[in-house]
Amino acid sequence: MTSRQLPLLIGVDRYVLRACGKRGIPAVLVYGSKWRDIGLPDLPDCVTPVFAEDECSPEAVLTALTRAGLAGKRFSSVTTTNEFAIVNAALLAQALGCAGLPPAVAVRFRDKFIQKHIVRTHGIPTARSVIIEDVQDDIGIELSFDAGVIKPVTGAATRQAATVRSTEDLREAVRRFRSEGGPARTFVLEEFQQGDEWLVDGVLHDGEILFSSVAEYTQPCLTTVESQAPLQMRRFDPITEAWTYRLAEPVVRAALKALGLTDGIFHMELFHQDGEVVFSECAARRGGALVHEEIECKFGVDLGEAALSLAIGEQPDAAVRQRPGFVGTTFITSPPGILFDAPSYEEVMSLPDIEYVMLAHSVGASLPSSISDTTKRVGQVMIRTETLDQFYKRSEEVLAWFADHITVVPAGLKIRELRAMQPALGHDTRLLASYRREDR
Repeated sequence: MTSRQLPLLIGVDRYVLRACGKRGIPAVLVYGSKWRDIGLPDLPDCVTPVFAEDECSPEAVLTALTRAGLAGKRFSSVTTTNEFAIVNAALLAQALGCAGLPPAVAVRFRDKFIQKHIVRTHGIPTARSVIIEDVQDDIGIELSFDAGVIKPVTGAATRQAATVRSTEDLREAVRRFRSEGGPARTFVLEEFQQGDEWLVDGVLHDGEILFSSVAEYTQPCLTTVESQAPLQMRRFDPITEAWTYRLAEPVVRAALKALGLTDGIFHMELFHQDGEVVFSECAARRGGALVHEEIECKFGVDLGEAALSLAIGEQPDAAVRQRPGFVGTTFITSPPGILFDAPSYEEVMSLPDIEYVMLAHSVGASLPSSISDTTKRVGQVMIRTETLDQFYKRSEEVLAWFADHITVVPAGLKIRELRAMQPALGHDTRLLASYRREDR
């Protein structure tokens, strides 16, 4: 192994880390405060961790590497699956003189206004959009479409996004975003896109798509958040649903070429209606949720392994070993409050057709009062069934089962209300009162 085969990983990607350990590939992992607080997963011995205050900041990463004695180290590449660190990884690769996403390309994958402008100029159908430079400015904003979607121009996970159907809706959304005091100030107003929302995940090398998988959300992400419903998605079968691949492929290829991505893992979203596919947006990284598990289960392709191969300059192994049936994920949501009890992994895995489970919260966690974006959930469950009807039926059953097996204590209860709940929580109400030895 040459000294050039040392990738610099920005942010924790457990699938890439697993691949490093499996293949004995040394790597340097720079991680930020989020993972410091959560706690790093078990790292392979070949991975060197370096803490930086902000993994999205070139200054924080470069100073952290210098303190760790790695200032003069020759890296083979700089990569990340942190959406907010994409541009930082590109700049670091340029500064360190190694392989990585060109900064100009990284910008196209982060800024949704720039991305759609480039795609549209290449003749690919996509929504019209207008930039709102600063929502804190008191400016006259008009809705120039029949309906629109407003969201941060470099946002993710449908966070701070809203459907607007009138100018007053638009101004009310802006007022709400101002009052929330979030970090985003530059927003984009896009034309509302009708139809089913699809997602495409794949592997790209030397400008060639080595593998891609088309999937669908049960309902569009923004609709899911606005209706406070659990997010659900499932993979299309390339044999029984080959028509979805025929429709998606030309748009996927054209969009990736227009945006300038030649090597990497990508996650693209499209809208489909009446046989027409429209580009929505694309990320130069692996998709979130259980995208990795779904693809590994259905197609036998390891996106973490593919990403590591790309990071060390090798052609990824994207050979498909397809399984029949339908594979998808459902998010597990819960009422707000304090998580008091939750089922074990073993209990969940004992349910029919469950292939994978990830529980996102520990007992004692404070659960939010609403679903603010597509990352909010108590857990995720991946399901594989023989038929599509079985998949949706099993998803409903899993949600109902969780509702019966999870205990959440509502926040802000009065003492008498907490006392009344004790028997249901398995506690003796006498613990809340005084008593004498003779009372026993």
